[in-house]
Amino acid sequence: MKAALLGICAALLLLTRPGVAQDGVDSALTRIERLVVAGDRSSARVLTDSLIGALPPDAPRLADALYWRAQSATSAVDAERDYLRIALEHPFTARAPEALVALAQLEFARGDRTAARRRFDRVLRDYPSGKHLARASLWSGRLAIEDRDYVTGCATLTSARSLVASDQIELRNQFDYFLSQCANAPAATDTMATAARTSDPALAPGAAAVQFSIQVAAYTVRRDATATAAWLKERGFDVRVVGDRAPFRVRVGRYPTRALAMSALARMRAARVDGIVVEAEPQPAGRR
Repeated sequence: MKAALLGICAALLLLTRPGVAQDGVDSALTRIERLVVAGDRSSARVLTDSLIGALPPDAPRLADALYWRAQSATSAVDAERDYLRIALEHPFTARAPEALVALAQLEFARGDRTAARRRFDRVLRDYPSGKHLARASLWSGRLAIEDRDYVTGCATLTSARSLVASDQIELRNQFDYFLSQCANAPAATDTMATAARTSDPALAPGAAAVQFSIQVAAYTVRRDATATAAWLKERGFDVRVVGDRAPFRVRVGRYPTRALAMSALARMRAARVDGIVVEAEPQPAGRR
């Protein structure tokens, strides 16, 4: 206990330097993480509050400080406030998808399954790569299966199963448990037919048809998205860049059902091009 207090005091002294030197920030964040992992949330909270108070609003490590303060929070309300701040104010940091996953889990914990599923789906749509992907896919697929949306849920779980590391035994077991339900799920064609009926304008008057695309990447800079799109176009893909501002998304094709998009994604992966299936953005007026 005494050693922990001395460590906190040393970290706080670093934070009192003019301008908050980067080495002091890094040292404080490392100590905060260790405190959280060790279960000393109160000490972690003291240090994160001091760090956040010392950092300017545009500090590059502010999202990390907010994340660890949320992790050390003693109430779901306090944690949710910091996670939301990361998602809204720091959407292009590595902590943003982790914050969204945590928010979705909090929504699930309080019984709002619909909001949780939408949040997990947003993570997969907006952040299609990173260490969060397997966990977000598990939750998204699980909630889809529990909603009896077997086509979506089983496809999501199947596409992400290979992302689970061999030492992640618990996560692997959870994937296998929910994937085992796919073998006994209602015929995919029945689910697809239901989806088609709800998305066909002729069968659902006044409703716009939902299409699906394969999102390959998302970038904060348009030129990076354009470069990736050019590379894919050279390889024969029907590719486009979506968005007038960041994130600029690189998407391939338009498909009338999610199942057809998943089949196309499987062919793309055979050609060593990965991605995720998302709902396609509306087409510009006058275009088919």
